[in-house]
Amino acid sequence: MPTPPSDPLSTEAAQSVGRAVQKLAAARLGRAFMPLALLFLVGVGTALRGGEGVVLGAGAPLSAGAMLGYGLRAVQRSFGRPVRPWMKLAVAGGVIPIAYGLWVFGWLGLRTLATGGLIGTVSGLVHAGLGFWTLRAWLKIVELDRLAQAMSLGLPGDG
Repeated sequence: MPTPPSDPLSTEAAQSVGRAVQKLAAARLGRAFMPLALLFLVGVGTALRGGEGVVLGAGAPLSAGAMLGYGLRAVQRSFGRPVRPWMKLAVAGGVIPIAYGLWVFGWLGLRTLATGGLIGTVSGLVHAGLGFWTLRAWLKIVELDRLAQAMSLGLPGDG
């Protein structure tokens, strides 16, 4: 049985919501990638000098990928796309930015701040600041997902 044509105004509203969420996601992800880029550069520099920067350097792109997947999921859902298997993986991967941000903030930041001398204090403050920035950026992306869900309730979609 053919489905009745949808209301053009409600379809236009759904597309407007999708475009708004898409613009918000791009802005939020752009700001989220800045601390991760700095952490990546610090990690690579530390690893090249013989330090233990491999986890710091590898965790930043993993966190960026997880944030990108989660943001893309929010955009796709706001356009009314059906749930795909990769979307469930993106939700599960949402643990990566939290774990990485807490590790940078707590272990590299606060621990170094408490145990280091002058250089340790500066390094601890930088790491704590970048870890906090990463966690805050992740929370903004989670807020975007919640906003996208709330804005697209009841609107028709492609799926």
